[in-house]
Amino acid sequence: MQQTEQTNPYTVYQPAYTPKPDTVYTKTMKEHFSFFGIGSLLYAIFYTFCLYKNASGITYPFFVAGTLFYFFFSMQKLGVPYKKSSIFYLVSIQLLGISNCLTDSPQILFFNKCGIFLLAFILMLHTVYTDQNWDLPKYFTACFQTAGTTICCLFRPFGDMVFYFDAQKQKKTGKKSYLIPIFIGIAISVPLLLFVTVLLASADAVFAEIFSRILESINFESFFTIFFMMTAVSFSSYAVYAALAMKNVKEERTDHRTQEPVIAIIITAALCFVYLIFSVIQILYLFIGNMRLPEGYTYSSYAREGFFQLLAVCILNLIIVLIFLCFFRENIVLRILLTVLSGCTFIMIFSSALRMLMYINRYNLTLLRILVLWALSVIFLLMMGVTVFIYKNSFPLFPYGMAVVTVFYIVLSFSRPDYWIARYNLNQEHMAFLNDYDIHDNQQYLSTLSADAAPILLDDRYNFYIKGANEYIRTEGLPENYEEIRTRLNPEEGSIDELDWMRLYYLKIEELSEEMHLRNFNFSVHTAEKYLW
Repeated sequence: MQQTEQTNPYTVYQPAYTPKPDTVYTKTMKEHFSFFGIGSLLYAIFYTFCLYKNASGITYPFFVAGTLFYFFFSMQKLGVPYKKSSIFYLVSIQLLGISNCLTDSPQILFFNKCGIFLLAFILMLHTVYTDQNWDLPKYFTACFQTAGTTICCLFRPFGDMVFYFDAQKQKKTGKKSYLIPIFIGIAISVPLLLFVTVLLASADAVFAEIFSRILESINFESFFTIFFMMTAVSFSSYAVYAALAMKNVKEERTDHRTQEPVIAIIITAALCFVYLIFSVIQILYLFIGNMRLPEGYTYSSYAREGFFQLLAVCILNLIIVLIFLCFFRENIVLRILLTVLSGCTFIMIFSSALRMLMYINRYNLTLLRILVLWALSVIFLLMMGVTVFIYKNSFPLFPYGMAVVTVFYIVLSFSRPDYWIARYNLNQEHMAFLNDYDIHDNQQYLSTLSADAAPILLDDRYNFYIKGANEYIRTEGLPENYEEIRTRLNPEEGSIDELDWMRLYYLKIEELSEEMHLRNFNFSVHTAEKYLW
């Protein structure tokens, strides 16, 4: 019987779960729960004050600065040292925060917020981990792993709070802790207060009337929205620090270049064959322009098409080269083919840019077309870095790429694209190329621009429609809403008034200026307000 028990597989080999031990940072965070718990709550209040119904106000730069200060103060509390190399991320994030209160363009505001979020995430990883040798796949893996850990840590405050109070009880310091009695008192007083108030309201009509007036003055929708925002931000911010403190991302970079290079050589050779033919055609037909075009094509019509397809191919080529460099073993033939592929990509970039410039010269300038030219410029510089990386693996490709994308986007963010769109589209020389339909389409697009374009659209030195619009507005006034004008802005109906788009833009700026107050003060809207009649 004894021998049977010793050889029983269910008793000898029964697996035992051993939880992952806490890191030094996790222990520190639990020991200082009073700081991180209260700090997360205060940060949530600060976040809500700055950003509640305020996408581009003057509070945004202060929110960004406050967030960075709270982050580094928390890291100092955990014992994480500050790195001088973080200054690039700090300056970039703060500049994007400043840009938010200088523009009214919803597209730029969206990209600004995405940029702030991504840069802040990389800054957190850069601060906690030793990432000098990380490449692009490693950063992607670290970002997704940290994001997943953050989701798992959303309810971590409750466990850390229990640990903190247990630790406080075990300390024989002779000091009393009032936190638990405070929580118990609040938990009992809230439902008791509601119950007693209902009883008193039913007992006295005057008290009931006063209480009902108080309830009517409270906007419960805003109250619950603010409460939900504060709760979500409080738990999320604590979860982020908890995820960083766990340090579950391995700092060592795994070399994934183990695949057979023959696969990459065959694929790259096939692509290079097609790309070389295409590149020769671009040089002979588009750049030199002395070859015969297909029947029915003019040189201008040939040049003004295909830029979006070429942009897609350029992006695809960049991804292909990066994948081959990261996952396939080094090979001299593969290096040569990747160099040829990069060279063909440069020709495609120039071809797409030239086509886009000719298209803009013939038609209108839009934000999408500006973004295409911006993307082509960024891809050109990224491909330059990739070409260097093909022959020099020690080249810091990821920091280089981050610097290129960040600097170029900051320039775009501060350039106020809507201003330049309005200035170009109202240029007399450009307007001479447009037919009536294109002019109406141009006017309709101009009416959708943000307040950034007001110094052009509301200035008669640039906009020759402004005088007629001013006279009409002074005599007839503005309509009550957009729809009254928008019904007349459909080109298919053929009932477009050349002043409708100006009246629509006037109405937009007037509403923006009326809704602006101290907390959501925006410099672009403030400047546009000065141009109203």
